[in-house]
Amino acid sequence: MNLKLGNKIKQLRLQKGVTQESLAKTLHVSCQTVSKWENEISMPDIQLLPEIAVYFGCSIDDLFDLSEQAQFDRIENMLEMQDAISTEDFKQAEAFLLGQLCNKEQKSDALRLLSSLFNHKADELRKKAEFYAKEALELAPVVKENHRNLQRAQEGTIPDWDFRNHSKRIAYYQQFIQKNPSSRVGYLWLLEELIADHRLEEAQKACDTLRQLDNSCRVPYYQGKIFWESGRHQEAETVWLQMLEQHNDDWLAFANMADAMAYACRYDEAIRYYQKAQELQPSPKYTDAQITAAHIYEIQGKYDKAIDSLKEQLEILKKEWNITEGSQVEHIYSEMERLRRIALTETAHS
Repeated sequence: MNLKLGNKIKQLRLQKGVTQESLAKTLHVSCQTVSKWENEISMPDIQLLPEIAVYFGCSIDDLFDLSEQAQFDRIENMLEMQDAISTEDFKQAEAFLLGQLCNKEQKSDALRLLSSLFNHKADELRKKAEFYAKEALELAPVVKENHRNLQRAQEGTIPDWDFRNHSKRIAYYQQFIQKNPSSRVGYLWLLEELIADHRLEEAQKACDTLRQLDNSCRVPYYQGKIFWESGRHQEAETVWLQMLEQHNDDWLAFANMADAMAYACRYDEAIRYYQKAQELQPSPKYTDAQITAAHIYEIQGKYDKAIDSLKEQLEILKKEWNITEGSQVEHIYSEMERLRRIALTETAHS
């Protein structure tokens, strides 16, 4: 960050067409103080920064000349830490990133963050849409559009095949792997969509190709998924158990097995496999085991256990990631309170 604050104040003052005396009077400081700021002899007291920003009609961040990298870092942090981004911050971030598209070295990061920025805004808007859809359903439970709005907001399942299928994503990743034939991640995304649409013959071909590129636990995991969706459950379990034997020190293998058991509604096994995956993980450890357990316990109506799992998640965030505040922590507390309300309601009705 380039902290040439005094030079920025002078620039803003001249743009506004005011004198040092006028600025000094507004801020209740001497004209000499403003002069020292603008000549980089001294810096304004930090408590004055909000007043200076208000006077010039800008944000506090605008008072500082941020380097391009600092701007990128600021946007990354904003996306990670804030559930809701103000209209002003959104427009500033968008304008900066669009301006970086002509910079070959920064174009890839700019495009990535532009996509993340708009997805973040979309998530924010979906939460609002979900709230209003639920309120509407309380008043008009038989109105089809209210249910449709809730489905869209929650990205729920659609009954109509023509809307539900993933053919566009499949076509994209088929082209993607043609252009990037050694991209393992491209095959993984393709396999997910093909299996979801039950296009299992194509999925098998993609899995066979992936086997030539990847010797990790991913190949047997997807092979097992193809068998499972084909109704060959015993063969699927055999492949998955062999995966655990061959990759017995790989946390991802056990996480994959946990996912497979969760999809099969074998919840207790899923929790155990997630716990094993977490044990094998190097630090900093993820919180998938606790998130999954909370979901499963809520499905089972074991709300106290779900809350305990969320408490464990808070402990891991603090111990492994040094995260004790922010949107992620606030969301967990919100979920704990929601589960407490559900438990109280069910107890009152029992």
